[in-house]
Amino acid sequence: MSTPQKVQVLYKYVDGAHFFVSDDKETAGLCVAHNDLRTAFHGVGDALTFLFKTNLDEDVKFVPELSFEAFQDWVTKMNNAALQGPTPGIAGQTPWAMSEAA
Repeated sequence: MSTPQKVQVLYKYVDGAHFFVSDDKETAGLCVAHNDLRTAFHGVGDALTFLFKTNLDEDVKFVPELSFEAFQDWVTKMNNAALQGPTPGIAGQTPWAMSEAA
């Protein structure tokens, strides 16, 4: 199986926790969550590295395509918009790209 150059990581805020998961078959089992957005965001890369080693026996490293600051700005904007709608909560998707061998 060839290693994808990017994986899509889904973000969802649920009951005070920031969740990152993925529907990509190569990242089966990805679930990073924390009540601190920065902690959860920065845990995704390590989790992807671990999953690729465990699931595919491949040493790769993934990094977000957005900086934490840009992602945090997006979350803030989405949260403000969601609070004005009928069902508060936000969800979105951000790509993580392979950067180099781990």
